[in-house]
Amino acid sequence: MRKLFYAIIIISLCWIAPDSFAQGTQTRFGKNRVQYHQDFDEWMQYESDNFITYWYGEGRNIGQFTVQMAEEDFDYITTILEHRINERLQIIVYTDLTDLKQSNIGSEETFTNTGGQTKIVGNKIFVHFNGSHYDLRREIREGIASVYLESMLFGSNIQEIVQNAVMMNLPDWFKEGLVSYIGEHWNTELDNKLRDYVMSEDFKDFERLAEEDPELAGHALWYFIGENFGQTTVSNLLYLTRINRSVESGFLYVLGSPYEMVLNSWSNYFKERYKGDDQRHGGVSSAYTQLEVKNKRKLPISQLKVSPNGQQVVYVTNEIGKYKVYLQDIGTGERHLIDKGGFRNAFQETDYNYPLLAWSPSGTEIAILYERRDVIKLLTYDVFSKKKKTIDLAPEYQRVYSMEYINPISLVFSGGVRGQSDIFLYYTNTRQTQRITQDHWDDLDANFIKIDGRQAIIFASNRPDSMLITERLDSILPVDRFDLFYYDLEDRSKELIRLTHTPFADERQPVAIDSSHFSYLSDQNGVYNREKGYLEEYIHHYDTILTLKDGSEVKLENGLTLETFNTDSIGIDTIVYVPVIKKRAVTYPVTNYNRNIIEQNTTARAGRVVELVYNDNQNQIFYGSMPTDSLSHLSPTLYRAMQLRRQGIGTTMTPTRLRPSVSTPPAENNAPPKEIEEAAPEPPLVDEQIKPVIPDTAKIVIDSYLFQSEFDDEREDERPQTPPESQPAPEKVTETAPARDNQELQTIRVRPAQPNGRPVTTEVPTISGQPTKEVFRFRPGRITPYRLQFRTDYVTTQMDNSLLFEGLDSYASNTDGYNYPPPGILLKANFKDLFEDHEFEGGVRIPTTFNGTEYFLT
Repeated sequence: MRKLFYAIIIISLCWIAPDSFAQGTQTRFGKNRVQYHQDFDEWMQYESDNFITYWYGEGRNIGQFTVQMAEEDFDYITTILEHRINERLQIIVYTDLTDLKQSNIGSEETFTNTGGQTKIVGNKIFVHFNGSHYDLRREIREGIASVYLESMLFGSNIQEIVQNAVMMNLPDWFKEGLVSYIGEHWNTELDNKLRDYVMSEDFKDFERLAEEDPELAGHALWYFIGENFGQTTVSNLLYLTRINRSVESGFLYVLGSPYEMVLNSWSNYFKERYKGDDQRHGGVSSAYTQLEVKNKRKLPISQLKVSPNGQQVVYVTNEIGKYKVYLQDIGTGERHLIDKGGFRNAFQETDYNYPLLAWSPSGTEIAILYERRDVIKLLTYDVFSKKKKTIDLAPEYQRVYSMEYINPISLVFSGGVRGQSDIFLYYTNTRQTQRITQDHWDDLDANFIKIDGRQAIIFASNRPDSMLITERLDSILPVDRFDLFYYDLEDRSKELIRLTHTPFADERQPVAIDSSHFSYLSDQNGVYNREKGYLEEYIHHYDTILTLKDGSEVKLENGLTLETFNTDSIGIDTIVYVPVIKKRAVTYPVTNYNRNIIEQNTTARAGRVVELVYNDNQNQIFYGSMPTDSLSHLSPTLYRAMQLRRQGIGTTMTPTRLRPSVSTPPAENNAPPKEIEEAAPEPPLVDEQIKPVIPDTAKIVIDSYLFQSEFDDEREDERPQTPPESQPAPEKVTETAPARDNQELQTIRVRPAQPNGRPVTTEVPTISGQPTKEVFRFRPGRITPYRLQFRTDYVTTQMDNSLLFEGLDSYASNTDGYNYPPPGILLKANFKDLFEDHEFEGGVRIPTTFNGTEYFLT
């Protein structure tokens, strides 16, 4: 009652307040986003056949990949859209999402009145690196497709833009879904998200989904059309939609069915598809208990970590940029807010990478790694005293993607440095860093484990082999799927142990279960399920030890055989074959869920596991004891089964054991110990479905002729090297990795035999169903510094009487108050540089009385 009384008093005072003088017009202020480092002052550019790519600072590796990948996918995208643009597209590359948010590109205009404004369609694409080149490739493809669709649907000049903007009214799902579809036709995450929606009680029809999530709805519809009507239908549908300026007419003429009938077919198709998937897969096991979390707004949850004693969990909620870190007791359900930061930002992409969380081995501290003003900070929170301590990380880290404790004073990072995601050891007491990997392959989800009494790191990587070699980005592009690798911290060998090898699936988030087993998430069957494994010893190969007659010994390694030596001249007394023992992984599935496990975390001390599952359109937390049983096989989803069937691969997921090829010792050698299994030879890499290429003898070889030109001769080192006719070309074996889906990303490996016997892998990323071509050759000599250049942003012509200069209006000449200027014809133009750090705007307004012309330049 008292609050109501105070409210009435305040309202009454407002009504009887005396008159006050003020400007009644809305005032806007110019703005610039704050940039926290000087790297933006050093932009570089590279002009290729179809693109101009820009990067800055230490982002050259990302820029080079962007150039090569954009040129690689360019023909494929233009073939689908059947459209071309005469000018080069501009790709602006940022090292991470934080730098992209600091860009001035996209800021609001100085004047708010946009009536009559015609925006000139630009050709700029903005991409950033998140630690995965596969995701960066998808961004590049989506950016190219978006620019081409704008040009295709709305035209490339002012007349076409105005005409199409008035006459064509496309739904949001049309363009957003098509851009996403061209970026990647389908994947496990999209399949899981759509399955959860279709199988929910709230599912009604396509139109309802298009209102809630137009990108997902459109992507699913284009995927449905491509799967059932063929890829060429997409191009035809786009063409007729533009000609008729109607989606309904395009569907009717191309598909032969009304728009509503196609949408009903879409609904029935996915209902039957996911109904069958749910019958072959179950929900979360009854052995696990759901942890009640207060999350009425269904905010995203991430960084789920369980304490070493298994009694508490810590996690992050994120509301479009404003995050909160909670510590919750599993037994009582009581939770406490231990940290928060950020701010809500509905206009820019939300950064879900930060903060990162990790429990100390003792369980007394929680490490929180976050970013503030482009500086990475490490905060340690004491669980008992609730005290916080913050330190800054070294500026060499552009971004940290994962963090876990090794011991109380050292952490293992997966971080980005100079455009590469590698593994690092970070010591909190000295703030020093030790680098584990240094190459252009992506290394993510690094975690510390202790198996069989040895300390090691397991991480996910898309590297093709197990050798730690410092390599630079060249013609082999890191766009493969992620497998798991084991790095021994005690012997620090340059050779890793490959734990998984699934070219059509991803393995992520490895964790330790006990002293001999590890676990990870895999989407082998089309749903991210938990798998576990252990290491076993096997005979990798045999070394030959020669004892000479003079008593000396010679050890033959690296594939050397007795044929290398003249046995009669060196005088061999005895020959001994010594087996070389190495380790390999044996893995098998543990869960068979019908929804993705988004995250998992374990504590080996307490034998407890927690998992984050996406179900009923929200993230749910479950906890329980460590899994002990294993499944004999997993049934793939229909999406994965179709994918495997196209590649001629079996559809049953059974326990696997990696078997590298070995050399069998001579019969007279003593048999190896029985407890150590000898690896079977690896099956040949040749795909039976690949037909040999027969050269065309009638083809004219233009390389045999000489041509005279007015230009300088090409340097010898720039010409492609071809073997002489007298010298036989090295034998090649082609391996076609399983495609992700129809017309999806695929990798063809060509392995020529080398003199040392070790194959050298040359990967040519391509699009399934498209002709293979060489990777675009990046020439460092063509890199040039960026020079300031301006372009026309927009031109406006309209009737206007708004204020041109707010805050500079005089009241002296008019005692009665301020009057608006008379209406007039306003001509206004805006000019910006490429990065919109510099902007000029000028115009003139001619009043209808032709008296008192105004002009301005800002």
